[in-house]
Amino acid sequence: MPCGSISSSNDCVGVAVVNYRVPVPETKQEVLENCHKISKCMDGVKTGYPGVDLICFPEYSTQGFHPTKWRDLTTTLDGPEVQVFREACIRNQVYGIFSITGEQHPDASKNPYNTLIMITDKGDINLVYRKIFPWCPKEPWTAGHETAVAVGPKGIVVGGLICYDGNMPEAMRDTVMKGAELVVRIQGYMYPAKEQQRIVTQVRSWENLCYSAVANMAGRDHVYTYFGHSCIVGFDGSVTAECGTCPDEVTYATLSLTAIRDARRNWTSENHLYNIMHRGMTSEPGGRAECCFSFYKDWVSSPASAKQTSEQLTRETDDPSHSQLPTPQPPPASKLAQQWLQA
Repeated sequence: MPCGSISSSNDCVGVAVVNYRVPVPETKQEVLENCHKISKCMDGVKTGYPGVDLICFPEYSTQGFHPTKWRDLTTTLDGPEVQVFREACIRNQVYGIFSITGEQHPDASKNPYNTLIMITDKGDINLVYRKIFPWCPKEPWTAGHETAVAVGPKGIVVGGLICYDGNMPEAMRDTVMKGAELVVRIQGYMYPAKEQQRIVTQVRSWENLCYSAVANMAGRDHVYTYFGHSCIVGFDGSVTAECGTCPDEVTYATLSLTAIRDARRNWTSENHLYNIMHRGMTSEPGGRAECCFSFYKDWVSSPASAKQTSEQLTRETDDPSHSQLPTPQPPPASKLAQQWLQA
């Protein structure tokens, strides 16, 4: 996909991703002040990229992730933080994707959700996605249970993932199979996983014939250093635009609706979305649609059995130190080293 312009067209959706500077709020008031900073950032992005239709902010960009006060900084989807975002989308006539960490759970006895929302240019929330795979063992959030898509600007179908979700190929495939043409992955990813996270987005885009937009934090909070590299990736897996590691960088690209819809409609040899359900079509008309993967068949018919399979590969407890399985031991030191140690 070409990049370099600051405009868009009826066929091309203008998307911006923000390397937002990691906030470290200590109070609800400081969270709200940060929301107004996000709002002003949107004003600037719209001024600089007048063709922008969708602006994406990272996971944790609203409330941060305070190591001890995270529960005190939660909000709701109709809270004052979201109202600031609604007004900014209306004012700039853009869609926006924002992070709510956390969203208060309806059951007060349960931990909050880690939530992504998309707000339209009319100020309406039309996409709510709750993180399915909280990052273990640090994230306390209650896990969501389903993927989600909604119609975005100019009719592009948008899905959302949050950070660690993107490491699970099933999460993006399910989102795409619900119709997503653009999957926005908001993340708060830190060192040392920079290269892996840059690569995985390209792979997911290619294997799903899908545009990806990644918004990542940059800078340091009380605990981690975040590497930025927010990016926009084409459905062929090529990086169209990418930020560096500095906080507050923004990059922009346009996504052609014609190009992706043509690829999904007319590609043959690399049409992964068609071919997965039509195996062997060159020898059998229509191919085979039956699932050929034992683990997935087991997962659907017997989740407990699939869970046991996973545990046999790894361990049977959440905390590795509580596992009854023997801990793998490294091989002994070389004979030469042992001679020196015994001398």
